[in-house]
Amino acid sequence: MAIVWREEMSVDGGVIDADHKALIALVNDVDLVGPGAAMPAQLMAILGRLSSYARTHFDREQRLQLATGFTFAQAHEARHRGLLRELDAMCAECEHGPPEQIEAFHARLRDFLHNWLCDHIIKADLLMKPFVPRMQRHAQGAVGLAEAVRQGEAGTAPEPVKSPRQLPLPTGAARR
Repeated sequence: MAIVWREEMSVDGGVIDADHKALIALVNDVDLVGPGAAMPAQLMAILGRLSSYARTHFDREQRLQLATGFTFAQAHEARHRGLLRELDAMCAECEHGPPEQIEAFHARLRDFLHNWLCDHIIKADLLMKPFVPRMQRHAQGAVGLAEAVRQGEAGTAPEPVKSPRQLPLPTGAARR
């Protein structure tokens, strides 16, 4: 069953939500893969894109968290590292697992991705909401996730996240 974006999942109404929507679309692509000889190749292609997108999104999200002083940044980063380890394991299983087990793998992959993504957005990412105004200032000019992944694959630098020192402060405010 496809994940449907709901307003309750919205973190910032900006770059983070756009990234999450792109990740949801990739997870939903897993649902569209049907049985047959092409299934392993189709799943590997989706897993490859999902891994690239997740790594880029996590890096971007973590840079925003650090730039804005997000209280739970270290724990959040640990969650991201855990997912990336699980995605790497899923890629290895899909690539090297027995072909007769691909349909069972497909079901496990689908369930894992659905549960993890929804759970992560709702339980972990929504904790960023109080930091959204600062995050939005730091994310100004950020490119879409697909473009950020393309830039990363091309070896170009990721889009900058403005440091707190680059942002104008309200009159009378001191820098930390």
